[in-house]
Amino acid sequence: MANLERYDRAGIAPYHGAPQPKLADGQDFLRVLGAIRRRWRLFVGIFGGFVLLVGVATILAPKSYTTTVRLMAGRPGNDFSSNQQDTAFPVLNALVLQSGEQSAETLAQLAQQRDIAAKVVQQLNLPASPEGLLHQISVKPIVNTALLNLSASWKTPQMSATIANTFGQAFVEQERDFVRSEATAALGFLQQELPDAQARMRDTAAKLAKFQSVNGFIDASAHTQDVVSRVGNLDQRIDQLTVDQGEAQALLNNVSGQLGSMPATIDASRQVTVNPVLEDLRTKLAAVETQLAAAEQEYTPAHPAVIALRQQRAALQAQIAAQPTELNSGTTTAPNPVYQSLQQQASTYKARIEGDAAQLKQLRAQRAAAKPELSALPSQEMQFEVVQQDAKRAADVYNALSQKYSDALIARTTAISDISIVQPATPDAAVKSPSLTINLAIAIVIGLALALATVYVLDTMERRVRTDTDFPMMFGLPLIARIPAIDTSNQRMLPWVQSMTIEAFLHLCITLRLKSKQPLRTLAVMSPSRGDGKTTVALNLAKAMANLQPRVLLIDADLRRPSLHERTSTPNQLGLSDVVGQNCSLQSAARTIEPNLDLLTSGTHVENPVSLLQSAEFANLIDEARRTYSVVIVDAPPLHTFSDGLLICTRVDGTLLVVAANTTDEKEARNAAVQLSVLGIDNVLGIVLNKDTARIDDYSDYFSEGFRPTLTGGLS
Repeated sequence: MANLERYDRAGIAPYHGAPQPKLADGQDFLRVLGAIRRRWRLFVGIFGGFVLLVGVATILAPKSYTTTVRLMAGRPGNDFSSNQQDTAFPVLNALVLQSGEQSAETLAQLAQQRDIAAKVVQQLNLPASPEGLLHQISVKPIVNTALLNLSASWKTPQMSATIANTFGQAFVEQERDFVRSEATAALGFLQQELPDAQARMRDTAAKLAKFQSVNGFIDASAHTQDVVSRVGNLDQRIDQLTVDQGEAQALLNNVSGQLGSMPATIDASRQVTVNPVLEDLRTKLAAVETQLAAAEQEYTPAHPAVIALRQQRAALQAQIAAQPTELNSGTTTAPNPVYQSLQQQASTYKARIEGDAAQLKQLRAQRAAAKPELSALPSQEMQFEVVQQDAKRAADVYNALSQKYSDALIARTTAISDISIVQPATPDAAVKSPSLTINLAIAIVIGLALALATVYVLDTMERRVRTDTDFPMMFGLPLIARIPAIDTSNQRMLPWVQSMTIEAFLHLCITLRLKSKQPLRTLAVMSPSRGDGKTTVALNLAKAMANLQPRVLLIDADLRRPSLHERTSTPNQLGLSDVVGQNCSLQSAARTIEPNLDLLTSGTHVENPVSLLQSAEFANLIDEARRTYSVVIVDAPPLHTFSDGLLICTRVDGTLLVVAANTTDEKEARNAAVQLSVLGIDNVLGIVLNKDTARIDDYSDYFSEGFRPTLTGGLS
């Protein structure tokens, strides 16, 4: 590549490469509009089909009605602040505290319990399981309030309202049962202990009265009083701890029973999402149907491409039919707050029992140590004190149990639920779903986005050069000619199109002459990729030049896939490779194919065209042709795969880059521009747009019956 150098022989303005500018927002918008305009049938089909599908699905889908009952968490009129005096029952205290700031969120989870659903199903005789009913129930707290909305969905608005109200009432009653259960457990224990305590109190009181009547009143000394009082205090504390331990054990048994019948966790949320595999398969099916439609227009039904696309479409349709519409993306499990509260209470009772046992052990040891002192007291005085303390202790125990029994009875009788219904559900307020209006509005938005995305993606994947507005963005080069596409099927328009094509090549010749400050003697014609029509442009440009110049030489330098000898029916025994290899002269290898036009074919096949084109002999051939002919046109290989064309560009005065409308790949065109820019090849004159759609109607008056341009030998 050391032989690459910059040329400015034709006095052409320097070409400083083809930067790839970032598309502006306006260009992006125009590109999207162009994609929609080219694929408007696909755009309308996707949009209309999606909206129609959603509308039909909404109409045919089973209707459900949703009604809502509004609940309030907490006890109206009560302030459960931290400084409020607690009740005597720990579980009741825990439930009371739940009516604070976070109670709405907690109770929203508690409401969706299977036992509540089972009670409602049984009460209303519903044709559904408790789990199925829970799927139709939704409980949502209202943010920053103590309110909850409990919604129920059913086939009729009347039944929906009935289920919502019944479910709400069942929830209220369950919360009331929770509050009442602690007081009920305490009453059960106290009812068993009160008769025994009363009997002991009466027995000890009778013994004290008998002792006093027999022995009279005895005034104990200070020491005796101190000893007896200390021992009595020990006995009193032992008795109190024994009672407290028994009560704690009874409460622990009650809490353990509740824990055994209550789930440790609850379902916090269940999420259902659209099956992403189904959406992907539908997108692929739409793409395959588009390709199949295009193939059926171009090929017969028996063509392998049509058969393969039909088989692919059938396979995608089978996969779509086998896919579920929705997927359960997951169920979130949250701890049961009541279960956790009961666990905390059980731990408290266990600690309470263990603490009482430790204190009893210590107090009994102290009581045993005080026994010798009591033995030393006078027998009568000691007996009186013992009887008196037994009577007092029995009375204290009975009074304490009576007070606790009264408290528990009041608590059970006046138990108030932490939930209250503030607004029942009514059938008139039922919301029907699915809503045709809402679904159509959503379908319009999604359908537009889906159709736009599909068209844009297809356009981006194809990325074909289409119009002259694409070139300034890709190359930074001017468009100097537009060669019409000749449609041989339309015989009526064929003469006009041929006339326009001839005029286009003549216009290209004049443009090249006027664009250069100095005479343009050597010119290379190349393209970014195969199939762009650069050989056709080179041949017809040479014919047009031959009508304006005395002698024109056309060289087939595409040594890998030469075709000019076939198009012109010229022998290819001697040609470019033979002249460069010094096997013959230029005069003997060149063949006259038309007046003023000679052709130098590719010649004998060579294994390494690159070494031949970068040799000094090839440069000498170009110089000799420049001296012999007025214009030399070189048909160069495409830039996409080979570097042969880059070597040819460095040997000529100017270069034309041929791109084909709706054929040239945009990526390959940009890569070609980058190659020219990196290597410093600055003699590119501009772009020739081949296969452009001719506007026959705009020029039919000029080519109808008056002037009709012609070329010697005609177009090729």
